[in-house]
Amino acid sequence: MPTAQEIITSALRRINVYAPGEALDSADANDALEILNDLLASRSTDEASIYGSVENVLQFTPGQYQYTVGNYVAGTFNGTLVSGSPTISGVTVPSDITVNGDITAGAGVPAGATVLSWDTGLGTITMSANATSTVAVPQTFTYTIPGDFKIDRPLRIGKSFTRINTSGSALDYPIAVVDQQRYNQIGFKAIQAPWPIMLYYNPTMPLGNLFFYQNPSGGGYLHLFTDTILTGYASLTQNVDLSQGYSRFLKWDLARELAPEYAATWTPQMEKQWKEAYDFVRSLNQDPTPTAQYDADLVHRQQTDAGWILTGGFR
Repeated sequence: MPTAQEIITSALRRINVYAPGEALDSADANDALEILNDLLASRSTDEASIYGSVENVLQFTPGQYQYTVGNYVAGTFNGTLVSGSPTISGVTVPSDITVNGDITAGAGVPAGATVLSWDTGLGTITMSANATSTVAVPQTFTYTIPGDFKIDRPLRIGKSFTRINTSGSALDYPIAVVDQQRYNQIGFKAIQAPWPIMLYYNPTMPLGNLFFYQNPSGGGYLHLFTDTILTGYASLTQNVDLSQGYSRFLKWDLARELAPEYAATWTPQMEKQWKEAYDFVRSLNQDPTPTAQYDADLVHRQQTDAGWILTGGFR
């Protein structure tokens, strides 16, 4: 997969700002890196640009029907480490720090470390893992605040279902994703049932909010499908895995974005090349032809079947 610098260099060559083999100026490279990351964030909101979904397996808390979702960077603090100890010392403990938030730093913090506890009086924060090296001079640590469901904050929700494991067998019950208007029409939202049949997602910031109906009285597992968020580049030399066709698309997409900044002429032939690259990506990401569905409450049948297994009789 190409590095950010390779994508940027190719994009600038496409608009004739750089000649083949010409070294990339550092100021141009850093400016284009910022624009490339903005472009990737913007493309993440475009369903036609998203090449897959993520299945998040989460567990319901019995009796809870509203959940926050996300894991945002909340701030930084300074402190020191001793190798083999989970304690960060010399800390002015942030007022909003919370258990299970991620901790990262330049040195000494193992991958995946989270907040276990803290002591404001002693000025310490305890991590979930021991430090890998001693850091005697205070360094900067970054911490996150997770929601009830600690996953990337979804831009949108796809399909979802509840999996109930009983007596060694697993049954899946679909959950309909509805809009706010449909959810607001429910008069008593806290009614309890073994599993929910409906969800509404409000993509608030910095944490999104998931609302379920009915209130899950059991501890089943939620399988929540969310759109893949296109990963940005942390540096010019970083590689990011991209699906087939995306390297070409990003080079033309970035060229199109950079052309006005460099007062470059964007020709009809360039637009044709960009559109072809985008159309290939868009056709790859199109959903299959949808299957016609109906509301079972509107259809009455005399014969019996096994349709009850989808709802368990709970509606």
